[in-house]
Amino acid sequence: MGRFRLLLRWAIVAGPTVLRMVRTYAPVIKKLIDSNPEAVSKLTGKLKDYQGAKEKKGVAGASARLEVLREQVTYLYGSANTPEVAEKAMAWKGQLAKIESSIPLIEVLSAKEQKKKLKEINERIDDLSNEILAAVVEDDIQDAEVIDEDQ
Repeated sequence: MGRFRLLLRWAIVAGPTVLRMVRTYAPVIKKLIDSNPEAVSKLTGKLKDYQGAKEKKGVAGASARLEVLREQVTYLYGSANTPEVAEKAMAWKGQLAKIESSIPLIEVLSAKEQKKKLKEINERIDDLSNEILAAVVEDDIQDAEVIDEDQ
């Protein structure tokens, strides 16, 4: 039960969409903890990596969060089970690139404008992270189920 609580704690921190996904798959996750604890540890690690990046502030924090999300999108694209997941991953990759390209422009703004623009960027990252991390949770659980069935 401890591993599930730890995963639940990281899901709460990651955002409401991720938490909803973990709750939806709770019965499956609890079975996986017994049969495939490495998969759950891996998933918890991904959520923990994002939270570590989220704790950084300013432009460095936004860049760190984008880097973690970009890694997850690349993973999702590579492990896509359906064309829809691959298409979503490509769309997310484009959105992340667009946000990332706007970050260097922040440094030329006044302090007040920097704060406002950074807030907008962080809100966009939050919205995307909810979608991306929820998809990562779902994909990891589905992959772990397949591995478990094969054993």
